[in-house]
Amino acid sequence: MEIGRDAHGIKSLSRHFLEQVVALSSEGILVVDAQDPSLPVVYANAAYEDLTGYSTADLTCHPWSMLRREAESEPELQRLRAAIGRAEACRITVAELRKDGTAWVVDIHVAPLTNARGDIRYFVCVHKPAVPGAVAAGHEATGVSAESGDANGELTLLQRELGRARQKIANLDRIDPTTGLLRFVHFQETLRRDLSMARRDQRFVTLLVFEIVELDVYRQTFGSKAADSCQRMIGAQIMRTLRRAGDLCARYDDTTLVAAVPGHTPDDVRHLVDQIADNVRQLGLHNPRGRSGRHIAVRPVLIGCPPGTQDDAEVLVTRGLAEQRSGARTAAPAKPPSSRGSAAG
Repeated sequence: MEIGRDAHGIKSLSRHFLEQVVALSSEGILVVDAQDPSLPVVYANAAYEDLTGYSTADLTCHPWSMLRREAESEPELQRLRAAIGRAEACRITVAELRKDGTAWVVDIHVAPLTNARGDIRYFVCVHKPAVPGAVAAGHEATGVSAESGDANGELTLLQRELGRARQKIANLDRIDPTTGLLRFVHFQETLRRDLSMARRDQRFVTLLVFEIVELDVYRQTFGSKAADSCQRMIGAQIMRTLRRAGDLCARYDDTTLVAAVPGHTPDDVRHLVDQIADNVRQLGLHNPRGRSGRHIAVRPVLIGCPPGTQDDAEVLVTRGLAEQRSGARTAAPAKPPSSRGSAAG
């Protein structure tokens, strides 16, 4: 699929027909939002799902995975990031993993899409299987024979994919499959580390607790899969708003999500919490049997933890949940515990 060429008469085609062309393309097409710094995926066609095994639900609202990979050891990814930073077109060939863990080599053509004013609105990313030996082609420029280059390239590819597979296995227990967020156990471990660092650096940590109001009623009405999807969409709204790499978000239970923002006080993040609550309302998730409202909403609680006042993540989260259930919106700062593991006052 060519990008950037205006075929004769294409302006006469309606949007409906153009959408069908993209949907029926044999090349995998992703569209990512160029105006969001995290570059989340907003569209994937059927061919991309077939090539990778990832469904549209797996991808949308999440940053493009190619840009989350470590780029220092992969010159192609460095070129990709540089081109996106300059809003330029780019073509790369890299090794990738499908959802089932199998490896493949993919040729990716990325190009910016602009609106009528010339502002870059999206990047379109076209994927197709690379020709054999494409990854190893760079060896010829260094004087290595093509045969040796292919062998070395295949070995490098296998080593790289083995490392990525090991990392993927190591990460399986970290992610909750229902929401794509951190599992609560890993959230606790990471928050405990952040609290320790906050004590050392004399920084605040703020805990956010989001109760999804009457999600149990929603689950009874539409079923568990719909409720899981609801939690996943709300988790995506939280992570799209809390964009820093150090911000955490996890699924606590069937109705509650928790997040942590190191280095900020409750007053610093209050506007973000209001934005998250508003974004959830705008999802328009209809809850027809809800007693407090006819659409899904979240009830947030913020707990500020000044440096050195708390070093036990579980105690802090337990306090946040207690404040949430008592109906408080913003809890008082955590007080120093009398002993490790005691309840924060």
